[in-house]
Amino acid sequence: MNVPSNGQRTKVRLAMLAAVATLGTLAACVGTPAGSPSSMPAPSSQPPAVSSQRSTAPMESLSAPRLSPIYWLGERDSTVYLYRQYTEAEDQGDPVTTAIKYLTEHEPLDPDYFNLWSKASRIGTSINPGNVITVDISADAFARRVDAGLAERAIQQLVYTATAAASAAGLLTQNTPASVDILVDGHSGYEAFGHVKLSGPIQRDASLRAPIWIIDPQQDTALTAGKVTIHGISATFPGGTRWTLKKVVDGEGTRVAGGSLHLGGGKLADNEFQVGVVLEPGTYTLAVWGQAKDDAKRLSRDTKNFTVK
Repeated sequence: MNVPSNGQRTKVRLAMLAAVATLGTLAACVGTPAGSPSSMPAPSSQPPAVSSQRSTAPMESLSAPRLSPIYWLGERDSTVYLYRQYTEAEDQGDPVTTAIKYLTEHEPLDPDYFNLWSKASRIGTSINPGNVITVDISADAFARRVDAGLAERAIQQLVYTATAAASAAGLLTQNTPASVDILVDGHSGYEAFGHVKLSGPIQRDASLRAPIWIIDPQQDTALTAGKVTIHGISATFPGGTRWTLKKVVDGEGTRVAGGSLHLGGGKLADNEFQVGVVLEPGTYTLAVWGQAKDDAKRLSRDTKNFTVK
């Protein structure tokens, strides 16, 4: 992995100050594609046990070039959370514009996630020394009709993606919280999705970050037979974090590994888990979830399908 030098970071930051990407003249159609909801799920009659979440959402570490951290939405536990995936995206001249362009033009690879943004005909980005990222985006990006809860999460989706892209590229100064000031067609005060007034810098809302997500393997990846590393993030649940891995043959899954997951240790952050398992060729389904202390109900469950060749 190539880590940018201070000089390279400065050049990119200066380039971003003048970056305005014209991304096409056609706006996406109004409406929500199949599989994407237009309103928040109905509250559960018995809310799930609350896991221990951090009060802040940690920023992303430096990543390999061309890999953009993109945040998607996913419904779990009668609410909607934010989930991150690293994606190879076409370079738009700076990492923040690259990530936001991808966000507004694509759907997530994982069918459990969804996206509420529409194609933007214009995106401009800049970063000031105080880690305020300004995103100037055209109004056509807000074409879809959603309720207030999903509107709030869509804005956080952009905030998380912009700050993740800047952090992963080494463009943020240390010890200063990152925020995003969203302008629409050059102006502040726009009412995004008809619900959220954009009137100043917005920071990450840690409560909307998914309690669990699988980092590796990603959805539909093909891996080499042998030792496969399972890596992800989990909040602390009263009954612990569990996992199971099934080999799928003719539509039927047979458990090949699983159990409890230990968080932290070694080079891992205190909310990360990692386990290795030796696998033969085949198709697999991985599931990770949290549990309440005296309840077998699977909370905040995330799944990934992948193949081994």
